Amino acid sequence: MDKRQSDCILSTVIEDLRSSDLELDERFYARLGAQFSSIVELLERLYGRSVEFESAVTQLLWRLAHSYEARPERMRLLDLERERRPAWLQDSRHAAYMAYLDRFAGDLSGLEERISYLRELGISIVHLMPLLKGPAGKSDGGYAVSNYREVEPRLGTTDDLRRVAERLHDEGMLLELDLVVNHTSNEHEWAQKARDGEQQYQDYYYMFGDRTIPDQFEQSMPEVFPETSPGNFTYVPELGKWVMTVFNDFQWDLNYTNCDVLVEMTEILFFLANCGSDIIRLDAVPFLWKRIGTSCQNQEESHLILRVFHACARIVAPGVAFVAEAIVAPKEIVRYFGEGEYAGRECDTAYHATMMVLLWDALATGNTRVFHQGLSSIPEIPAYTTWFTYIRCHDDIGLGYADEDLHAVGYDPSLHRAFMVAYYTGRFSGSVARGAPFMANPKTGDARISGSAASLVGLEYAIERGDDEELTKAINKIVLLYSICCSIGGIPIVYYGDELATLNDTSYLEDAVKHDDNRWMHRPLFDWAAAERRKLPDTVEYRVFSRLQRLLKLRASLPEFGGEFPAVMINLANDSVLAYERSGGESGLVVVLANVSNRSQAVRLDERYPHVKAWLDIVTCEAPQQFDDVLILPAHGFCWLRPSQAEV
Repeated sequence: MDKRQSDCILSTVIEDLRSSDLELDERFYARLGAQFSSIVELLERLYGRSVEFESAVTQLLWRLAHSYEARPERMRLLDLERERRPAWLQDSRHAAYMAYLDRFAGDLSGLEERISYLRELGISIVHLMPLLKGPAGKSDGGYAVSNYREVEPRLGTTDDLRRVAERLHDEGMLLELDLVVNHTSNEHEWAQKARDGEQQYQDYYYMFGDRTIPDQFEQSMPEVFPETSPGNFTYVPELGKWVMTVFNDFQWDLNYTNCDVLVEMTEILFFLANCGSDIIRLDAVPFLWKRIGTSCQNQEESHLILRVFHACARIVAPGVAFVAEAIVAPKEIVRYFGEGEYAGRECDTAYHATMMVLLWDALATGNTRVFHQGLSSIPEIPAYTTWFTYIRCHDDIGLGYADEDLHAVGYDPSLHRAFMVAYYTGRFSGSVARGAPFMANPKTGDARISGSAASLVGLEYAIERGDDEELTKAINKIVLLYSICCSIGGIPIVYYGDELATLNDTSYLEDAVKHDDNRWMHRPLFDWAAAERRKLPDTVEYRVFSRLQRLLKLRASLPEFGGEFPAVMINLANDSVLAYERSGGESGLVVVLANVSNRSQAVRLDERYPHVKAWLDIVTCEAPQQFDDVLILPAHGFCWLRPSQAEV
């Protein structure tokens, strides 16, 4: 579409909007004018100049206008503030807490009562995992949504959600919510209408009357859940058709080749934003566009869709940040921040899934070779974007290494992945881990890992044996991993229960809906009795909670730990010690050392920092253990060092 045509559409829509009953200020029109050409270009690249194209553009703009009009004044003021401060997410004071609402606090009212607990820990971002209405039975932990505009009734109402968002904002905290953009539940209204024969809604999904096209797709598509939901299509007898179901048979993939789907999901996005969400996690974004002959992941059109979302957000809700849930190859993850002229114009943050597996790798091997190699292979991310760093989440640990990185350090990729699975499931000699293999695929030999952080590092093993020494080792490993997440860059996530060293929960085996999904072993009901023990010295809960609390609060006081000052990796002669520096801000230099091995390690810093005569560990407020010019780190020990004496 040439500029004359696009200007004509814009002027017509603006004229119609101004003469409508909508209450839109000049800020809306200014933002619309700034983003319009990008939106038209992106939509044209996605859908071409079809007969319906102009109508689709017009419909999208009207929905944006309605969403803007509905945006609460309180959120509009936050938008203005964040427009003026584009690095607002990079502040070192941010730390997130990820939890299932029902498992953590029961419902939204219960969450309000628990805000003080999160503040005590040092949390500024509360990520409530899927809380929209879903099926009564299998719902994939909430990721099968049957109504995007209704909170799951047992959790509360949309009014409750808005109230909780306001309460969090009053406390200086942010709300993060999930939006499942790749699929709906098969009980969603669109799916029901499709099942009833309405062609309009059948076109919202991928549906085929026979196996011809599904078979072509499946020649190159991997299986996400090969044990419980093999294949990528499900036959629906009422329809007499095969429906694309990449994740589970009750989750129907949305067909974004239909521009109506994009328009619908854009409006839903701003419904959540207007409920008070500051950050929206976009689920399964690599799967948005399907193409025969490919893996149906990471297609260029998926990025175009995200750019449309981003451009629309700059009009309606520029203070809302997007998180890319893209658990894909390391270099592919970075693309979800945007590239080229669209750098920083897709998602504002992404999960650092690569760093997660690199951390567990370092702990299993006792060396940092893969960590350094893997991190050095990841391109820099755009300005004003940042990572979410984490050791655990609700999902499995996928071994998403780049094969070339494993080859570079002398490992055979398939053998090393097999080692990792064996190690963390306790089947490797000397392992104290108590995880379980997830979705082992006999056709490919692949598997992932389930288990709580505490059980994976050996706490369950130590308790089984009543071994206090092993118990202390396990606690030190938990804190070590979180110390790296808190200091290496990005926003650290505390996964609910980790702060209390929560063990695997096997009660899911007694639940007919959950028993075949062992990820529920690390999705426990939160133990509030255990939380009370955080106040009692010498308990496991106190020993973990108090140390994580110290790290989060110390991090918040260090400007150099913000996203504006990226970590600079230090290559030491000792492969067992991870080292990096953070410099900038008002207070200067911090050097982080982390011993990933089960033996004490010696480190020399005098050659890199000859002017520093003495160091202070700002975590303990003591000088590190030292012999002459050699620093000694205990097994699984770490320190955040600041020069205490230096030559001028």
